[in-house]
Amino acid sequence: MPSRFAAINRDGMGARRCGRRPINTDRAKAGINDSIMLIDTKKQVFDIQEIQNRRFMYNPRSGALIFGAQYKNSKKIISSHAAEHGACGTKEPYDDFIRGWIGTSPKYKEGVIHFAPNIGKDSPAELFNRAFDTLTMFRENGAKDGTVIRAFGAVWEQPLSNIIPAPSVLRRLEQVKAEAGRREPSAKQGKKEPER
Repeated sequence: MPSRFAAINRDGMGARRCGRRPINTDRAKAGINDSIMLIDTKKQVFDIQEIQNRRFMYNPRSGALIFGAQYKNSKKIISSHAAEHGACGTKEPYDDFIRGWIGTSPKYKEGVIHFAPNIGKDSPAELFNRAFDTLTMFRENGAKDGTVIRAFGAVWEQPLSNIIPAPSVLRRLEQVKAEAGRREPSAKQGKKEPER
C-alpha cells in the first residue's frame, strides 16, 4: 500500500507531507483506562495527554492501535509487546504493527513517543513511512509540537515539530503554494511561439 507521504527527509528533520488523512469529526472519544486497550483510530479518537507510561502498537494500514497496560510507579517490566498483542484479541499479524512506548510525566509534560525497535535513518522506506504515519496519527490525537520523539531518523531525541509541522504551518504552506500556482502563467498563456 503506497504511503500518503513521499520523499521523507530521513535525517528526522523537516519531513515533507504530501497528503493528509481527513479527520473524521464523527469519531467517538475512547476513554483511557489502565488495562490493555484496542482502539480503532478510524472510528475513535483519544488524548495522548491522558497516558502516563505504556506500550503502543499501531497498524497504519488498518488504523488498529493497541495500548498495553498502564505502568504506574513501577520500573519493573511485567509483560511484552508480543504478550499484550496476543491478549488484546486482534487477528492482525504482529509484524504489521509499529511498536514503542508512549506517555507523559512531570519531566515530559507534552509527552514522549519512543519507537522500539528504533526507526533509524537507514530503515527500509516502507517501515520509515509507516512510522511517520504513526506520528501523524498521534499528532491527530493530542501530540503537541513539544512532544519528544525518540529513536526516529538520525536524531535520537527531537520535538515532534521538527518532523511534522504544526497544523497552522501546514495550512500556511498550502496557501502559499496555491497563491504561487495562481501567479504562474498557464502553458497556453505563458509560452510564446518562437520567431521564424
